[in-house]
Amino acid sequence: MTMKFRAIGWVALSGLFAVSLVGCAAQSSQTAPAGSEQAVVQTEETQGPAAGQAAVDEQADAATAEQEAANPAELQIVDSGWFAADNGMVDFAVKVQNPNKTVEAIDPVIEVVGKDDSGNVIFDETIETPGVLPDSTYYYSYVAGSTADSSANSTEVVKPATVEFSITTPEGSWEATDQKLADVYVVQDGGATDTQFGAKEFTGTVTASESLDGATQSRVDVVLLDQDGKIEGGYFKIVETEPGQAADYDIYAVGAPQYASYAVYASPWPEEDAA
Repeated sequence: MTMKFRAIGWVALSGLFAVSLVGCAAQSSQTAPAGSEQAVVQTEETQGPAAGQAAVDEQADAATAEQEAANPAELQIVDSGWFAADNGMVDFAVKVQNPNKTVEAIDPVIEVVGKDDSGNVIFDETIETPGVLPDSTYYYSYVAGSTADSSANSTEVVKPATVEFSITTPEGSWEATDQKLADVYVVQDGGATDTQFGAKEFTGTVTASESLDGATQSRVDVVLLDQDGKIEGGYFKIVETEPGQAADYDIYAVGAPQYASYAVYASPWPEEDAA
């Protein structure tokens, strides 16, 4: 009896165990789809918004490009500085920004107007510069001005009391591009030394990681700054550059005023602009 009871008990337990397994299998078959659905929902929740946002961003970029192509924002001179040499000529530097995200300003023109203490115009010059890539900041230094009074038979040097700067882009001279100036140039400053003839010599190297605007040359601008970091003036030089190769520069600053610090910048210089 005892053996039979044990046998019956074992059979019963086996049956219960089998039922338990069937129940687990049934539960598994019922919950698996729910789990799969949950996984799908999670995928949609994590990937869907990202893909949707990417589509929104793409549409926004397209709208921005279309708007800028039709009506680009003007270039901005956000800082400038100058000083007059003994001969009346003016060395100056300007900081130019292109606020557009997708269009380049082709051959913009800087106008430089010098006036005397009475507000009379001593000189009014225009200087054509290379293109200014979108969402980029450029520094340009040039020389402008007159060496003498424009009066007949006068040789008196007249230095301006004020100098005003503006920049314009010719109508129809905007082009769409995805190139930017940032992070393309690396400048290794070699310092400034006094030369035997009284000028400052700025030396160093400049390296371009790629060719912008198809340029095989680059301009290097030394911008003189006051104690507040504002521009006082500048000097520049054109150097031959090959992507990935450091190029030496040496820039002589004749008649440079006292300055608190200086910074060196580089930008592309197409050959036609250097001619």
